[in-house]
Amino acid sequence: MTAGALAGDIEPAGAALVRTATGFKQLASRSRLEDADVHALALLSANAAHLLTYAEGNQRHFGPAHALQSNWKRLLADPEVDAALLVLLESSACEEETAERTRCDLLDWLRNRVRTQESPATAEVAARYRQARGALKNIDDAQAALLERLGLLAPGAAPAAVFYRAVSTMTKVSTREKLVHAWEVQRARHTDSVLEQLDAVVRLRREQARADGASSVVDRTLDRSGLDEARATAFIDAYVERAVESTSRLATRIRATTGATDHPLAHFGAYARTVAGGATLPTFPLDGCLDYLAAITRDVFDIALAPLAADRPDEHVVLGVADGRVIGVASFDLMETPLRSTRGQAGAARGDAPHWPGETSATLPEARVLCRYQHDARGNRVVSFEGLHSMLHEFGHVMNHWLLRRHTPSDTGLDYLPLERIEDLSTWFEKWAYHPRLAEHLTLSADSAAGLSICAHIKRLEFLNANLDRAVVAALDFDVHRHHSGGLADSFRQLNRRFRFGDLCRLETVAGYLLAPLCRAYPGANFAYLWGAAFGAQAFAPWLSTGAATRAQADRSLRSCLDPDAPSETPKLDPLFLFYDADGEPCL
Repeated sequence: MTAGALAGDIEPAGAALVRTATGFKQLASRSRLEDADVHALALLSANAAHLLTYAEGNQRHFGPAHALQSNWKRLLADPEVDAALLVLLESSACEEETAERTRCDLLDWLRNRVRTQESPATAEVAARYRQARGALKNIDDAQAALLERLGLLAPGAAPAAVFYRAVSTMTKVSTREKLVHAWEVQRARHTDSVLEQLDAVVRLRREQARADGASSVVDRTLDRSGLDEARATAFIDAYVERAVESTSRLATRIRATTGATDHPLAHFGAYARTVAGGATLPTFPLDGCLDYLAAITRDVFDIALAPLAADRPDEHVVLGVADGRVIGVASFDLMETPLRSTRGQAGAARGDAPHWPGETSATLPEARVLCRYQHDARGNRVVSFEGLHSMLHEFGHVMNHWLLRRHTPSDTGLDYLPLERIEDLSTWFEKWAYHPRLAEHLTLSADSAAGLSICAHIKRLEFLNANLDRAVVAALDFDVHRHHSGGLADSFRQLNRRFRFGDLCRLETVAGYLLAPLCRAYPGANFAYLWGAAFGAQAFAPWLSTGAATRAQADRSLRSCLDPDAPSETPKLDPLFLFYDADGEPCL
């Protein structure tokens, strides 16, 4: 695998991975590793893992990430480099306590990588996941064929997005019901194949856990958590109970508004259309949204975002600067939707940005953010509320990467904190899309501000519409991996008997979510998304109630997001459900 071949896979992610691989080789050629080298080695690993997680999380926009994942193993997991680094790490001793802990983490990471690469079970798990993805593709193909027969599918459009638009625009209830039924039939026909492969993975995971001396798969996963099984179970159960209550109320409103009988949540698009009331939803200036993000970062964290001149017209690069010192770099990938290539065009992404005049560390935390935009009628670049919300969420992960008190090596990019806390800061950051300060910062007109309120209301409802599925996926992932027998269907039936969610959640609807990166890397840990949602709402309350908060308040509220050694305190659920669910009325 050459550097050029990798760089061509997904620009500029490929080039960043090449730089990381080069850094590994340079460190491996040393005769001795100093404390700074150990920290640099851990940071290089964290940078690469963050990049791969970013690429896979956005693969619906970038395209399949399978080649990139494969190239990670081929380029970065170089056996000769790994062997050299192991020798160096074993023969080194760090003076600083933090560096010594990191050296031990690096040794464990490299040894485990060698062990898992040689394991036949690891190869079998990967093969089963590939077959499950193939079965999911069969569902997509069947649903796409359905839409094509009905004359609804546009070339290159995602079937799920087309289905949502079709449901939202159909005024005749019976026609909508027929489309929803046909859509679900196509899904159900292929779900057994997905479950067959995932059940095989569960069996393999159980065998691996027994071989490692763990009492269960969940027991082994919780080694990377700040919780024990009892605390995790109590949190998941409480969340599912609240989600069932909340979703039942939403389903009642959807039925009353749209006339839906079966699969009421599948009619959400039609319900959201009535909430909008025929209003044209506004878009927001791209530059203004980037400035808003920078203002939040400055005011809450005392970090300035210093723009750099970009080599590419579809990239906006900033340095994070605190107390005159560069602490990290972030690149915003500016992607026009519908996708239109801007490669080869002249001009910087946001005008003539300066080069940073100060000094930078040889190795910095590097991160990326996807920013999807459109051109309005006047040719200005604008983003939707959904695009802004997503950008804020992703930048929360950037801040995590920049501000962690200690970086640890990783192949997954999902374990930089105790697992339950990996979404905490990103869900806090996304809440700024709902803050009144946004309209003020963008100097919106009265009509645009009213449209922003509608956007925020619909986004809240979208959260509620997906919330029970999210909760059941987490409970299902946890339940099946805490037991020693039984498959996903067995766990789903047991959960349904306990929580009585009935037709509000179906196994065939949620099965595909069990292929998410976190489920694959740490079976049973999907509840991190529930934990993060609850934490984000609770931690954001001081900013929402007062309009501002002191830096001391930020340090107290967000400490656990930045310090891996801080304890994990179970977040309360009331702030979350008060934020999103107020009987259909806006919560702000």
